[in-house]
Amino acid sequence: MRTWKKSALAAVGLTLAVLTSACGQPQEPAANQVNELIRNDQEMAQNLKELARHEREEMELYTSILNKGKNKNSDLESLLDQAEEHIAERRKLLEQAETLMNQTREQTPAVRDSLGRLTFEKEETLTQAQTVLDQYEVRAQTFEEFVTSYQQSLDADERLYSLMRGSVEPNLVKIKRAIRERNIQYAQLAEIRKQFNKQTKAFNVANARLVQMERAS
Repeated sequence: MRTWKKSALAAVGLTLAVLTSACGQPQEPAANQVNELIRNDQEMAQNLKELARHEREEMELYTSILNKGKNKNSDLESLLDQAEEHIAERRKLLEQAETLMNQTREQTPAVRDSLGRLTFEKEETLTQAQTVLDQYEVRAQTFEEFVTSYQQSLDADERLYSLMRGSVEPNLVKIKRAIRERNIQYAQLAEIRKQFNKQTKAFNVANARLVQMERAS
């Protein structure tokens, strides 16, 4: 999960003077506008970092639950309670990250329009800024898929744990099926996460290029 920590905000600290158009209206440089737009990514990255931590801790609990579950005399209630607490926290963090991403997506059209009205930027800089926004939106779409897949994985966790809770004679067939379904969900989630991380790297490269072009102009 380390890749989640690589926020797209490496250039947010860039400070460029506010320029003024011929008609007297202030115009913000393209790199400033783009990086102000994606400022939410910093908070989102922290949410995802916490999400990863809870995921690791729950995976440790999951392993313990399966190991203890092999013994019919084992009391799993405490472990199951802890696992479900992690699930609830992960849902909360996931929802917060989704909200932040959606806020940025809602503001993107206005930034595109603003970039189109800049009078002082070079054409190649404006083109690069639009490319950065394009890559951000592709990344945002993948994140939407990630959220859906993550929720389904948490649902699979909950179904499994409910089957293992409070039953003198647990249904092993149903439990084994639930374990398979859970593993399938997490495998799908891993593929989407890999895709998102790849797109994040591409976005960071494009955004760094935009900042370099702005500084050089």
